[in-house]
This record gives sequence, structure tokens and C-alpha cells, in this order.
Amino acid sequence: MRKLIILKTLIDFIWILSCIPILILGFTFSIYMFFNTDILELTRFAGIETEAPMWQKQLFIIVGYGIICGFIYAIFLFRKTLRLFQQRNPFDSYVIETYNKMGKILIGLSIISMICVFIVRIVFTSKIEFTLGLSPYLLLMSLGLFFMVLSESFKIAKHAKQDSELSI
Repeated sequence: MRKLIILKTLIDFIWILSCIPILILGFTFSIYMFFNTDILELTRFAGIETEAPMWQKQLFIIVGYGIICGFIYAIFLFRKTLRLFQQRNPFDSYVIETYNKMGKILIGLSIISMICVFIVRIVFTSKIEFTLGLSPYLLLMSLGLFFMVLSESFKIAKHAKQDSELSI
């Protein structure tokens, strides 16, 4: 139980100090960049300095902000499931559905992120570059698959628990 409290505290700490400010500042920046395009001269895309048209930069910032909001939503769902774990209700149908939803969100966002970085490199540097090895996108996809497997495991455990309660 102590590990669960530490995990919940850590996730709440990340939520309060990172996620909420990112949502607020990202939204503010996304609106402000349409009124003052000079601020986009300070931005870099995937570590690349570029002289692309403003509309392309604005489009990629909006897409990137949408991806970040998706990750923040997954953290929000994880916080809610941890609350149910603290209430000693891990086999609730909400937890099972949420883990499956989190898995699908993480897999989708990792694929979208991979495609977006590939497109940014093509548009801004006119080079096609493939790298083999460990990447954050594959790790996020693996995490998404882990949550989906965890959802299925909890579903099986819930049915086993209900069957054992009926046999008593």
C-alpha cells in the first residue's frame, strides 16, 4: 500500500507542477502565435532551425499541442484509476475500460508523433532519415500495449473473482 501512496503522490506532483501549467501556457502560446508571428522565430521543430512559412510552423505547433494534450489526458485517466486502487477497488469495470482506453490513446499518439516528426524532417530539411534502435515512440507504444494487456488481465481476474464468489 505504501508504494501505491508514493505512486499517487508522484503522479499528483507531476499533474500539478507540469500538466496544468503546460495546458495553460500551451493554450496561451497557441493563441498568441496567431497575433504575433515574430514569436515563431524563436521556435525549433524536432531540434531543427528552419525558415519555413509561418502557416506551416503554426500548423505543427497546433498538432504538437494536440499530441501533448492527449498525453496529459492519459495521465489524468491514470490518476483517476489510482484513486480507485486506493479505495481498494482495482477490479472495477471503470478501471478495466480506462486502462484499455489509455492503451489505445498511447498507441495512437505514439504513431501520430512518429509520423509528425517524420513529416517535419521532410518538410523542414528535405531529407528522409531513418534510425534503427530504441526510440521514445516505440517505448510509448509498448506502454500502450502494456496497459491494454493489463486491462485484459484485470477483466479475466474480475470474472475469476465473480466465479469464486458464486461458488461459495
